Order: sequence, then structure tokens, then C-alpha cells
Amino acid sequence: MSADPRERAGSRAERQARPERASGSSGGSLALLRFALGELLAGKRLPIVAALVALPLWLPSLLAPGSGQDPTRFSFDLFRNLTMPVLLPVVSFAFSTAALGNELRRGTITNLLLKPIHRWSILGAEYLAAVLATLVVLLPAEVVAQFLAARGLGSGVLLEATLAATAVGVLAYSAIGMLLSLLVSRALLLGLVYALLWEGAVVGAAPSASSLSVRGYVEGVLAAVLDTGAGPGLTTRLGPLSSTLLALIVTAAALVLARTRLARMDLP
Repeated sequence: MSADPRERAGSRAERQARPERASGSSGGSLALLRFALGELLAGKRLPIVAALVALPLWLPSLLAPGSGQDPTRFSFDLFRNLTMPVLLPVVSFAFSTAALGNELRRGTITNLLLKPIHRWSILGAEYLAAVLATLVVLLPAEVVAQFLAARGLGSGVLLEATLAATAVGVLAYSAIGMLLSLLVSRALLLGLVYALLWEGAVVGAAPSASSLSVRGYVEGVLAAVLDTGAGPGLTTRLGPLSSTLLALIVTAAALVLARTRLARMDLP
């Protein structure tokens, strides 16, 4: 006896719905991460950003050996005066504000939110994609810059310190950038104002405000790692524990607020 047409239609609809429900699993999150990372690194964006980071780091480093400067001190000063205050926040905000910001500008955020994927999974995939894209650009550039300045590996503890400090800064700046992209349309501009004006001018004039500055956390982590070996000395207002805790608090708070904002977005 043949099945009722409505039963066959129901079974067919159920089979068609299974992939949609499966997309809400970890497999769907990984697919979203791959897609988001591909979007951020697609086209000319990656080579352009990489060149803008590499040139100001590599050219001075290439000339450093002929200047008679100590390579460790040179690499340390280059990180403190260029990478930490400029390249780190600029690249972090460039990728993090574009992750969900591009979806909002194109109007495709609705399609993303209508998928059977938890909002935390969507936010986590986009955030992780922004972090990975930023690290892909910054970390190799820093390693090559120190290699050029030292004509070799150079100071191992300095390299560890700069890479660890960069990772902490990327995590915090990217979380702030994700939040800003969900709140304002000019998220990148606002992020640069925070990094270059607040951290550069206000915190520079009033060091006590370093507890409200991601740069202060980055400096604290940098100093903490340098203290473990024979690296250059660095005095900071924030100790290693307070720097790490504040960086984690700021990162977590920004992501929670971004998740709340994402959950409250109106869908048609």
C-alpha cells in the first residue's frame, strides 16, 4: 500500500531540513570560520595590508646592521615606537571591524543571522577569523624584521616577548573592533581615534590612565616576558598579572557586549 502523499512530502521536507540543522553544529561553525577568513583575506586586501606592515618594519631593519646600532635594542625600539602604537591597533581594527561590518554594509547579515547557528558561534567565528588574519600579517613581519636587524635570529627572549605581546594586543583590539562594528557605521575610524588619540596622546600625557589602555596591557606583557631572560629592561605601570587580567577582562567584556548587540538586532 503506497504511502500518503502528505507523508511523502513530510519525509522529503524533513530530509531537506537535516543539512540546515546540521549547519548549526561545530561543522557549521568551522565552515563559517573558513568563509569569514577567506572573505577577510580575499582579493588584494592581504597583499596590500602585508606590504603596508612589512615596508616600515623591514626597510629600517635592513639598514640597521650598517648603522652600528645594537640589533636587540634596535628591534626593541622599533616594536615599542612603531609596531605597538601604530601597526598593531591599525591592522587589528582593519580586520575586526570588517568581519561583521562588511556583512552589515552589504545587507547580508540577515542571511547569516537566519541560519540555524547560535549567535555565539557566529560571533566566535567572525572574531577568530579577524584574529587569525591579523596574526598572519603581523607575526611573520615581526620575525623577519628582527632577523634582518640581527642578521640572524637575534635575541630569543625579545622575539618571544614581542610575539606574546602582539598576540595579547590582537585579542583585545579585535574584540573591541567587533563591538564597534555592531554599534557604529564608522567603526574603523572610531577605533583609530581610540588607538592613536586616546592611547597616544592622553595616556602618554597621563600614564596613570594606562589601566584603560590596551597598549598598557601590551607593554605589561612585553615587560613580563623580557624579565624572564636577558632582554632589554622596560619599566611599566602595570605588572604582568594586572596586564594579563585586564586584557582578558576587556576582551571578554567586549565580546559579551557584541553578543548582546547581535542578539538584539532586528530581523525583517
